[in-house]
Amino acid sequence: MSTTESGFSWRSQSAFVVVAAGATLSLNDFLTFPVLAGQNGGGAFLLLYIFFLFVLGLPLLMNELMLGRLTRTDPAASLRTLSDQYKASVYWKLVGLSAMLAAFLIIATFSVIAGWSLAYSFKSLVGVFDGATLETAKTQFDSFTIDSERMTLWHTLFVIVLVSICGQPLKVGLERVTLILVPLMILLLITGLVLGFTSSGMRLSIQSTLYADFSAMDSQTPIIALQRAFYTLTLGIGAMMAYGRYLPAGVSIGYSAGLVITVELLFSIYTGLSINALMLSAGQEPGIDSQFAFRVMPVIMNQFAYGGLFSTLFFLLLTIAALTTSIALLEAPVTYLQRKFSISRLKAAVMLGIGIWMFGLGVILSHTVWNGDGFTVALFFGDEAVRLVNNAGFHDVLVFFSSHLIQPFVALFICLFVAWKIPREVSHKEFALPRHYSYEIWNYLVRYIIPVLLLVVILAAFGII
Repeated sequence: MSTTESGFSWRSQSAFVVVAAGATLSLNDFLTFPVLAGQNGGGAFLLLYIFFLFVLGLPLLMNELMLGRLTRTDPAASLRTLSDQYKASVYWKLVGLSAMLAAFLIIATFSVIAGWSLAYSFKSLVGVFDGATLETAKTQFDSFTIDSERMTLWHTLFVIVLVSICGQPLKVGLERVTLILVPLMILLLITGLVLGFTSSGMRLSIQSTLYADFSAMDSQTPIIALQRAFYTLTLGIGAMMAYGRYLPAGVSIGYSAGLVITVELLFSIYTGLSINALMLSAGQEPGIDSQFAFRVMPVIMNQFAYGGLFSTLFFLLLTIAALTTSIALLEAPVTYLQRKFSISRLKAAVMLGIGIWMFGLGVILSHTVWNGDGFTVALFFGDEAVRLVNNAGFHDVLVFFSSHLIQPFVALFICLFVAWKIPREVSHKEFALPRHYSYEIWNYLVRYIIPVLLLVVILAAFGII
């Protein structure tokens, strides 16, 4: 069994699948997928989503895991080492640095919303929402999101928990904690599914989520499914390269990646069924805004016996989802700082935590005292200006640069690097696919098909298509 320089590797393939799946189960899984499925043809959208998960997501996930395992180091050093080895430009290392920058910025936005979830878990537990109406729940949320001090408190608590986990040795922190949190997420999701089945909205939820309604599809539906398949797997931000670093040599990359995608898909379906059922039973149409759940779910949960407990568990589920994803995103920057400055994991995690806290504070202020004060970022071509960000808040600027700009471009360059710079015999040996034609399909996809699909993701992010 191969190990990294630190002597750590995942204890088993099952452990890796659980940990990697935890990285893909983000807040977006719980807040947006139910709406996307319901508004874009239900089962028809689901079929497109599954298609892109395996045509786009699976090869890209395999690429990142392979790069991590080949070099057993952080993304920047990995691409630099492989560039030297295969006579490529030294500037490929900038791709790895960009991936870690995107991860850092994404955590800064995640931590604020995770702070909301953490706060709402406690609020639900102590009965703040008992007897609340939709109007009072909306008023309470609006009051919460204009209070910088309260949001900063919960944001700070989340960052402290994150740093405390990531600063521990890998076997004690990342692996053990994630192997506890992901099964807990499964248990909470099963609880939500059971609750959904006891509600009057489950039949409608099954229809909106699983039944194919091709009349509800339009030209944007395939693009939405493509974007969703790309973003849900935390590709292009160094997390999967970092996790691939600890993957033992005898473990199949293709099979493991397929299992991770299958787990993520099942989570998405179960989440869609549960949340849509609860929303529809209360006569509410699910909304795609991430704030919608905080305005509506406490009231919906209170319609059930022990509603405060179920509301607590729901927001705890959101918090855990944000935590498992953030742990994955922070791993690559932590190992980079460790190597670059020869410092301990704890010191690297604390340094990054301080940075995340500060950027998160900017996100909080964009909801409060900076609300209405937008940023504009434009490129000038002679007298013509192309506005990349137009009068947007600090939170939206971070989202644009991390998720819409850096992340898909990093995924594209990694795909090109693996397809055209890594020798075929190296990738063929590393993947060890059971049939030769499987490798040829992967090779054709990463060389010719996936770059085009990623360009579509990029153009859609810029609003061009």
